[in-house]
Amino acid sequence: MTICGVVAEYNPFHNGHAWQLRRARELSGCDYVIVCMGGGISQRGEVMLLDKWTRARMALMYGADLVVELPALFAVRPAEAFARGGVLTLVGLCADALSFGCETDDESLLSSLAWALDEESEALSAETKRGLADGLSHARARGEALERLNGLPEGFMNRPNVTLALEYMRTLRHVGRSVAVYPIQRIGGYRDAAIGEFSGASAIRAALEAEGLGPVRMAVPAGVFDLLAGRMANGCFARQDRLDSALLYRLRVARPEELAGLCDVSEGLEGLFVHSAPLAASREDLLERVRCRRYTRARLSRFCACALLSLTRSDALAHPVPEYARVLGFRREALPLLRYLKAHATLPLASDPVALRNDSLFRFDRAATDLQALAMESPAFRAAGQDFTRQIVIVDA
Repeated sequence: MTICGVVAEYNPFHNGHAWQLRRARELSGCDYVIVCMGGGISQRGEVMLLDKWTRARMALMYGADLVVELPALFAVRPAEAFARGGVLTLVGLCADALSFGCETDDESLLSSLAWALDEESEALSAETKRGLADGLSHARARGEALERLNGLPEGFMNRPNVTLALEYMRTLRHVGRSVAVYPIQRIGGYRDAAIGEFSGASAIRAALEAEGLGPVRMAVPAGVFDLLAGRMANGCFARQDRLDSALLYRLRVARPEELAGLCDVSEGLEGLFVHSAPLAASREDLLERVRCRRYTRARLSRFCACALLSLTRSDALAHPVPEYARVLGFRREALPLLRYLKAHATLPLASDPVALRNDSLFRFDRAATDLQALAMESPAFRAAGQDFTRQIVIVDA
C-alpha cells in the first residue's frame, strides 16, 4: 500500500487545493491520500472561517481519503514547528510520500536550500548577522541572506509556501526513512486580491467579507460552494473580531512574566503587549500598536493566539512530537486504509475523543475548538465541548 501525505489548513478549501490533491495522487501513484489538517486556529494565529469537520468533509469530497487533525500545539506555531508536527504525523501514519504546493516545483532547489539551512555555512551566518544588525527578524535576515548567496529573486524566501516547503524537507531529513517529495507549482499569486478560478484562501475570505458569496463561486468546487453557502446562511462561520474583548482582557490581566512564558516568546516580545494592551480598542488596533520591523505580523498574531490558548513554552517542551493522530473524517472506500494503519502505523489513530479527555496535548485542540466556537456568527454554534459532540465525518463515494 502506497500513501501520500499532505499538510493543510483549507481555510477554506478551494480549486487550487482540489487540483493539488489530484496532482499529488498522479505524481506519487499512491493508493491513498492522507491530509493532516489544522483545527480551530490557523498557523497565522487567526480563527479558521469554518469548523474542522466541515473543512474535512470538503477535502474528502475532492481528493482526500483520510483527514486527521494537526494538534493545535503544532498548528499555531512558527513554520518549523508546524511542519514538524504535520510531517511527523504523516510519517507516523506510514506515508511514503509528501506533497505540497509551492511557488516552485524545483525539488533540487528546495532540497539544496533546506540543506543550507540545516548546515549553516560561515557565509550564511555572516550575511544573517548583517540583517540582524539592520533590525530584521532572524527568519527574515536568514532568508534574505540565502537569496543573496544563491542568486534568488528578492522576496523568494519570504513566501509562506516556500518557507513551509523548506521546513517540510528539513524535517524529512531526520525521520529515519526515505519519503518521496512532490512539490506542486502553485497556480496564481499568494497575494493576488482578484477572485478567479485559482484564487488563494486569503483572497476568498476577503471577498466573502466584502462582497458575499457571489464572486467566490468561481474559486471553489461546486460541492464546496454549496457547503460554504449553507454555513454562511445559518451563521456557522467564525469572525476574528468576536474574540477581541476576550483577547484584550486576557492580556490586560496577565502578569508580564506569564506572557513571557508563552510559547515561542523571546527578545522581550511580551513587553510590547504589556504596554499596548491597555490602550488598544481591538485586536487590529493592538497589532498596529505593536507592529515593528523585528517581528512579522504572523508572529505577533500567534502571540495573541497562544495567550488565548494559554499555550506556554513548557507545554511545547513537554510535547516535542505528535503523540496520536485524531481522526476527523474518512471516505468509506478508504476502510482498508484504516485497517492497514491500525496494524502498521507507529502513531496511534484516535477516533474516540472521550479517551483523550484528560490528555495534556488534546486540551489545546479542545481549547482551539472552543475559541473558534465563541467566534461563530450565530449563537447557535457557540457551545463549548464540540470535540465530544461532533461525529467523525464519513463520505460515501
